[in-house]
Amino acid sequence: MGHEVLIVDRKEVVGEPKQCAEGLFTDCFSEFSMEPADFVTGMARYLEIVFPNGTRYRVKDDVCMLDRPKFDQHLLKLAERSGADLMLGRKVKRIDPVSGKVCFEDGKVIDTRVIVGADGPVSNVARSIGIKNQLIPGAQVVIDWPKDDAIYAYLDKDISPYSSWIFPKVETGTANVGCFGTPSQLRRFIEKYEIKGEVLEKNGGAIPLGVASKLQEGCAVLIGDAGGLTNPFTGGGLYPAARSAHIAAKAIDSYLGGGRLDYESRVRRDLIASQVHLRARDLLASLSNEELNRLGNAMNGLVFPGVKFSSSPWLIWRALLHPKIVKMKYRPLLEVLLRYCFAGKVW
Repeated sequence: MGHEVLIVDRKEVVGEPKQCAEGLFTDCFSEFSMEPADFVTGMARYLEIVFPNGTRYRVKDDVCMLDRPKFDQHLLKLAERSGADLMLGRKVKRIDPVSGKVCFEDGKVIDTRVIVGADGPVSNVARSIGIKNQLIPGAQVVIDWPKDDAIYAYLDKDISPYSSWIFPKVETGTANVGCFGTPSQLRRFIEKYEIKGEVLEKNGGAIPLGVASKLQEGCAVLIGDAGGLTNPFTGGGLYPAARSAHIAAKAIDSYLGGGRLDYESRVRRDLIASQVHLRARDLLASLSNEELNRLGNAMNGLVFPGVKFSSSPWLIWRALLHPKIVKMKYRPLLEVLLRYCFAGKVW
């Protein structure tokens, strides 16, 4: 947009080590006028939900499996080509949201007009404006895996209050296997479901659970994980990061043109900051395995034809055929499904 942009990262090589399950629905790319490139390591055609008793259902949709370090490095190249300056391998000590000063650990200070906190779940910028995100650990391993057409989400309270996952990557013959939880919880998941494959890599990180109480102060704004803007229902962070960055760019451009910095109110009206997902997350955490199995029995074998508005009548018809799905208790889950239909994507 013609403004001077400086990107600061404490890492010399961005995107490493990987802290991501690496799945992204293909519809997300078109929203940001971006084409998949050599960072795509496979495609899945379905999302399969697995319940504790082995019942399951599928949602048909195209999911790109990414090489996350390559993806981040691709984004960095796009930014540099657009005119951004880079400052890699430099760590920020603190920021002043009133004056716009950014202070580095080596004593260097730079003046800015706007500071964008895109620095992850344990955000330095967030701490500087008095925010501490609520976090849950995520643990993951990379294993050998045969060719597969689906990614998998397992709901099992013996393992995690939320979910565990298998994300196959066809082109590399591997899969990311992980869970909301610790390495010991991940080991229980692998053992219980007899997941076979040589462990090639271990990684993990922190996943924010819920939008931060404040996303803007002075000239500082928080996007993506830094503002808790992940999907609290799925843990997905890539789309909310891109979406909030898009909103921030428009707000900052308006501000630098003489308007006010109106980021927080805009992002809180958006789907990515929706309280619907928080209610669905809390419901999911409250269900026992017995309740999950009853839900699984009602949905076992169903294949939903994608999460699009055009498929909504079909989904309503299936719900009428399986009345156990439509209960007041499950309302937050049904609300999320309808939101996804209106949005035209799962993120």
